Amino acid sequence: MIGQQRERLSPSGGTDILVCVSPRPDATRLPSRRAFTLLELAVVVAILGILASIFVPYLLSVREWNNRVRCADNLRQIKVALDIYGAANGNAYPMVRQLPGKPGYVAYTGALVPTTNPFSDNSPVQGNDVTASLWLLVRMKLASSAVFVCPSSDATPEPVADAQSQGNFTSQSHLSYSYATPFSALPDYYLNGDRIRPEFVVMADMNPGVGDGSDVVGPSVNAPPLVRSRGNSRNHKHAGQNVLRGTGTVTFSTSHYCGWGEDNIYTALRATPLVAGEMPDANQNGVLDVNVGPAWYSDSYLVPAYVPAGK
Repeated sequence: MIGQQRERLSPSGGTDILVCVSPRPDATRLPSRRAFTLLELAVVVAILGILASIFVPYLLSVREWNNRVRCADNLRQIKVALDIYGAANGNAYPMVRQLPGKPGYVAYTGALVPTTNPFSDNSPVQGNDVTASLWLLVRMKLASSAVFVCPSSDATPEPVADAQSQGNFTSQSHLSYSYATPFSALPDYYLNGDRIRPEFVVMADMNPGVGDGSDVVGPSVNAPPLVRSRGNSRNHKHAGQNVLRGTGTVTFSTSHYCGWGEDNIYTALRATPLVAGEMPDANQNGVLDVNVGPAWYSDSYLVPAYVPAGK
């Protein structure tokens, strides 16, 4: 109804006609919209930020946990390859020729030069090469190059055209693990599958070295965890490392003092070998030096060490 009519008496005695008009509905009128205020927008952003701070670290931790599991599986596969190699070589684990009287090590030599025999004196692979010793597992098709890459690291598998003609890994860009160097001045020292102590660490995530936030020789075994973590592998952002023991078990250790007797697995106990009758205090800081080798039979000295880019 558009209008209503009402009567009332006017002062003059006549009748006034009052017309009450109802507002006409507007069919085209849109409902009103209220915009977000700055305060409301700030609240929404804050809530999203809180949710992100909860879920992003959780998702990253789940991914890292999965990577640790895959990393441990890599080491188990390498241990199987080590044992197969040892079974065909008097239980000795892989090693290229050792230079007489030289206990140190080299790494990544002779990789890009065709190598028919890495054990010969004229091979481009130098003696005491610890990474070439590991490459023997790839040459013999006992392990793929992919298992030598930790999924938490930035390394990528070595592109292999002909593993038997290539004598080594080209660089640390294709290798994520360190190996207990078999090169020592100790008489008859070498990695041997039937003589290794169960607690002896054969391999682990790569030695972090010294520099760029890492320090395997500075923190003592009793240092606070945050200080001691500088000696952990870079693969898992210094949180710890997967370690492969003589029994074939793989565990994640939050300290690099995890060898026999709390041995620092990334250093030689000292620069010179122990003599007969000495009882070592295994949990010393140790020495990281390419010119030294393991100082005693249960001294895990895992190399090569990581070298920061540009050095």
